[in-house]
Amino acid sequence: MPLGKSFAPGLYNAIMLSPPWTADLAYSDPTGADHVGKASPLDCSVQVLRGSKAIQAAGPEITELRRRTGQDENPLLSLEFFLGRVRLFPGNEPVVVLARATGRLEGAVYLYEMLFAGMRTGYLRGFDHLTGESTVIADERVRVSLLQVAMQQLLLKTSARVAWATVRPCQGESDPVPIKQQGLILRAEISSLRREHRLRLSETFAATLARFGSHTRRNLRYYRRRAEKELEASFNPELTVDESDQALRELSDRSFQPFEKSLVEWRKMDGLLRTRPGYFAIGLRTREEWLSYLVGVRAGTSTYVLLQMNHSGYARYSLSSVLRSYFFEHEIARGQREIKFVNGTCTAFQRCCESDRCVTVTARRGLAAFVLFNWIAPWHSAPDHPLNMKRWTE
Repeated sequence: MPLGKSFAPGLYNAIMLSPPWTADLAYSDPTGADHVGKASPLDCSVQVLRGSKAIQAAGPEITELRRRTGQDENPLLSLEFFLGRVRLFPGNEPVVVLARATGRLEGAVYLYEMLFAGMRTGYLRGFDHLTGESTVIADERVRVSLLQVAMQQLLLKTSARVAWATVRPCQGESDPVPIKQQGLILRAEISSLRREHRLRLSETFAATLARFGSHTRRNLRYYRRRAEKELEASFNPELTVDESDQALRELSDRSFQPFEKSLVEWRKMDGLLRTRPGYFAIGLRTREEWLSYLVGVRAGTSTYVLLQMNHSGYARYSLSSVLRSYFFEHEIARGQREIKFVNGTCTAFQRCCESDRCVTVTARRGLAAFVLFNWIAPWHSAPDHPLNMKRWTE
């Protein structure tokens, strides 16, 4: 393909021409032996796909890439699930950035652009910034580097003004050296935070609890016995469609969530999850009503939790702890080795989870983009905006 630009419906191609700032990018490759057979992100050409039709055409390539990189069991990176999440909110457009080297796909970045009155805003972001597992498909040793290059090229070659996403790197990958800034014209930043969302399961429930703090162990046992005795609560490990509908309907009216918009989003996500392989729904109920409802997806030996709702009338019973006590025991009995709380978890359970480093790459262009990202987006976006996450940890 000749150097420069070529356009096709829903498609944008851009060859990376090694601009001056590429010397400031560091490819995290510790040894020469490791580099054999692995393409550096700097050697890749970038292709930007917009809209479901153009993205689905690349589906076979992306599926093969997931297999090669060992990410084929991660349901969050399923192309159908990504497109389904974007379709939940009509004001968004799916965008996928592909990176190729010598004609072979080496990386893919899932983003979506927010629209206003059907018009593109130039503001793009990824999903799940609390876990960093929903955006980047690439060899684990270069995921941060590839995300940085993809974001930079996206802004250089398109009209995007702000783009940001998060990835969880492997332990052996270090952050790339920051790109040389070009004043207010184009800036790229990297921030790193510790996140706790992966709960490692042992062979038995007792062995799993043994790794928890004494206070958490005591609460899990105490509140479970109390709910069984005083509320006659029972655990339902496999809800039918009718039971799920009933639980979701009841708890939508009685949960702690005060925002109707969030409840609508929960109901949409629940509907999407029901279409996915490995979907499950569990619940806690008394004889008269549902107390707690949890849904997610199982893939291999990993369990992904995406939604939990609790009845607001029983706060003193710590229903979240009760359901999770049953849930942990049930997943261990099934042979699951890890539970991932995709949207994060409360502080009590964060202390029981593995501590991971999540890296957020942000690229922006122009003074307007600076105002949009730093002053408007944090207050009109999900709480996983990187500025909000930074505030929580300071």
